[in-house]
Amino acid sequence: MVAKDKMKILLITLSASASLATLVCRESEFSCDGSRCIPRKWLCDGDPDCTDGTDEMTTNCPAKEGDGARSCRASEFQCGNGNCIPQTWKCDGQDDCRDNTDEESCEKTCRETQFQCVSDKQCITKKWRCDNQKDCQDGSDEENCEEEVVTVPPHMFRCASGITIPTRWVCDGQEDCSEGSDEKDCPGGEEKKPVERSDPCRDNEFQCGAYCIMATWVCDGGVDCPNGEDEANCDKECPESHFTCSNKQCILGHLRCNGEKECADGSDESECPKVPAVTDAPKVECNLTSHFLCSLNKCIHRRNLCNGRNDCGDWQDESEEECGVNECERNNGGCTHLCVDSKEGYHCECRTGFRLVGKYTCEDIDECLEVPGTCSQQCTNTNGGYHCSCLPGYERDPGNYTRCKASTGEPYLLFSHRYDIRSLRLRDNDMTSVVSDAREATALDYLFTGHQIIWSDNKENQIIRANITTPEEREILVTGEQVSADGLAVDWIHNHIYYTDTGNFKIRLVSWDAKWSKTIVQEELGQPRAIVVSPLDGYIFWTDWGMSPKIERAGLDGEGRTAIVTAPHVYWPNGITIDLPNNDLYWCDGKLNTISKARLDGTQIEVVLFSPSVLRLPYSITVFEDRLYWTDWSQLALYSANKFNGEDIHNVSAGHLLESPKVVHVFHEYRQPSGENVCNGHSCSHLCIRSPVGMAKCMCPDGLLLSTRDSISCIEGELPDIVEPSSEPVNPVIPIMPSDFDYNKEEIIPLETYKYGKISTLETSNFSLIFSVGVGSAVVLAIVVMVLVGLWRKRVAAEVPHMRFPNPVYRKTTDEEMDGGGYIIGHDDLLFKPTTVQYSEGPDIPEGDADDTPLAPKK
Repeated sequence: MVAKDKMKILLITLSASASLATLVCRESEFSCDGSRCIPRKWLCDGDPDCTDGTDEMTTNCPAKEGDGARSCRASEFQCGNGNCIPQTWKCDGQDDCRDNTDEESCEKTCRETQFQCVSDKQCITKKWRCDNQKDCQDGSDEENCEEEVVTVPPHMFRCASGITIPTRWVCDGQEDCSEGSDEKDCPGGEEKKPVERSDPCRDNEFQCGAYCIMATWVCDGGVDCPNGEDEANCDKECPESHFTCSNKQCILGHLRCNGEKECADGSDESECPKVPAVTDAPKVECNLTSHFLCSLNKCIHRRNLCNGRNDCGDWQDESEEECGVNECERNNGGCTHLCVDSKEGYHCECRTGFRLVGKYTCEDIDECLEVPGTCSQQCTNTNGGYHCSCLPGYERDPGNYTRCKASTGEPYLLFSHRYDIRSLRLRDNDMTSVVSDAREATALDYLFTGHQIIWSDNKENQIIRANITTPEEREILVTGEQVSADGLAVDWIHNHIYYTDTGNFKIRLVSWDAKWSKTIVQEELGQPRAIVVSPLDGYIFWTDWGMSPKIERAGLDGEGRTAIVTAPHVYWPNGITIDLPNNDLYWCDGKLNTISKARLDGTQIEVVLFSPSVLRLPYSITVFEDRLYWTDWSQLALYSANKFNGEDIHNVSAGHLLESPKVVHVFHEYRQPSGENVCNGHSCSHLCIRSPVGMAKCMCPDGLLLSTRDSISCIEGELPDIVEPSSEPVNPVIPIMPSDFDYNKEEIIPLETYKYGKISTLETSNFSLIFSVGVGSAVVLAIVVMVLVGLWRKRVAAEVPHMRFPNPVYRKTTDEEMDGGGYIIGHDDLLFKPTTVQYSEGPDIPEGDADDTPLAPKK
């Protein structure tokens, strides 16, 4: 008994000593009651990191005089609850303060050049007013048009649908009005026959409208054309896993009666079984294996037995009869965290942020690695939790400290809209036309620092550039009958333009001044579509929806090409984009109805969103902050969703769109962050790019070669062709004869040679000359050898008396050093490293032998 008491006293003493020991934190850290250290920069950031919240208490945080609220900077807005947010977040349509004070008193006003819709107060350009197209959600832009005097400029033509096009497009053989009114009543009394497309679909493709799809996709049960013509008039029976629509269209069986019309005729939603009305649920008998039946006829789960709570209502579940011995009272049952007693025994549980390993031990969960989207950008794992932080230029949302938002600038969506290129301000969905009078605007990108936009017009077969402020002043960068660019990307660091030439099945690079162009990828290209560039890493990425669908990556010069994503992860890959803060690659697939992501090397592939309704035919995708934005061939809308889990889907396009948007980009400075231009200071004569290892590399445009003399200049010429050897003689080589040779008596020896100058045969029997020359040479060679042997013997004999090592220096080395080679191998890197050896002179050496004595290395 005495020994037991002594042991108790010892344990109490040790426990008291342990409690007195305080954790000493560094100067850059803050102490949470001496039990934990956190970085001082986490202090007063609005997110409690100490378990007791001391890092956010007013005693540790600077307060504004008077009311105790935190003081905001001049560039910030103070919320009603005391939080501070950037001024740019005020009236952006999002409750950033979490008390809605940043969205109060936000009266929307339109510019003089805009018309304000009645119901939602949206602003649209005035030229859309009374154009027979409802651009406002409520159609107010088409009301009271009788009072409006709508004038069409002389250089414009109004289509029957109401849209206006340049008069030069009228009667040119191409239908630019959606209903073809621009090609009617043309001179000559007959409608002009439309000109065939310069890029028709190939033999293994099917044309639906203005697009091509793989012929193997026709009548496969999935709608791939916007109007469903690929699944119309299909005579073959649908597979058992599919449902046959009334129009013989095939759809997946699980889409039947799901509340969405998948069949073009809506037959998949007809004659659906009615959902039975909810009635009083029958009494469920208690499963005594997993549940416990209380005396009050109440069934509870067995895990609720002996948990200290009155779950039965009469404490039967906590009685000694049911619970028996409480093993948790002794040494906490051996559990490192929580011990839960039960009738059958007990089990261990862990606190939030930990998980059970084995039966007793709890280990920390690394939420940063295991839970996607735990933080918007930077995530630091802590013991039992985590801490989120933002990159420079971003600030944490005070209402949700795991989210980061841009602190400066206002994001817009730039998207091609066939006849024009439009911008959509995300703050209030204000939409306006940036570029007008386009015939078939498809691919686009921009240079933020120069406020320039570049786009492809696939009907004009051109790539065009203009300043956003003066879009009417345009430069044609690339033109040609076969030029058709579905994808276009700007290298904003080195000022290059990349595009997928779908008409010629190439990927090409164009210098910013359009003087030089180069084909960087050509071999084994199927159907290249979208392209994105990462100049900070030295890579380009593109999608290919050909017979072997894939996503490929290569250097900015096209070298090091590799397929990083292949089937089954892609089937019809279209749009592609890079989330720069997180180094993630996103793409959309029109056949799989998915948006997926991966790392930039193609690893860690995961599906973010699957939806046959909002991802029916996704075409283009972009990302900014925590949101994805995409377009769809079959939808007159722009969509948005959370980039981590695909939730919170919204239609962000305001008003009515005349055409399906094509390519979309977020226009913001953080989408093109500044970086080092490794080509500055390098005098490449034509093109300079960054290699993936960060080095500058000179390149030459098509038709020129890089000089091997300086590796920076380009010269004219072509790579030499490899010529196979020929058996035909060419220009026989005539041997040089002695000056006293008698050409009348001796016969000239003809030699046959190949193109490479190799002697093949000797076609003469006159060997007298060769024999005399050979004998003379042998005699001379023998004399020379005898002289050299004699000199060598004399030299060896002379060296013996002087063989010594004056001033020797011997230094112990490890087995890592290699004698005589001047190289060492380190255990760490196992690389050969050159070392420098210095030599000193030895003592005086007898004259004539100075070259015979080795020099000793210096200390």
